Amino acid sequence: MPERMQLNDGYWLLAIFAVTVVVVHFLLLQSKTKPGSTFIRAFMLSTTLKFFFYLMVLAVFLLFSKDNKQVLALHFLFYYLVFNILEVTMLYREIRK
Repeated sequence: MPERMQLNDGYWLLAIFAVTVVVVHFLLLQSKTKPGSTFIRAFMLSTTLKFFFYLMVLAVFLLFSKDNKQVLALHFLFYYLVFNILEVTMLYREIRK
């Protein structure tokens, strides 16, 4: 990878995404056992809160990181896409059981 495309703070960003997805996944699995449409409401709430949290993380990284801002945004979008696909597929498998 060329020097200008490397991201020094990428591990922190990856760790934030991983921890957030794991915590939200376990909370959603707990809400699955409750009666009614609790899971749907919990999923929508967690998706909204997670999105706003990710926007705050992106803003903080853009303000304080000395890395290339375009590379940071590309890494962020890639992590967001990959972790959302991972989370939805894992939840779908658990719900189908």
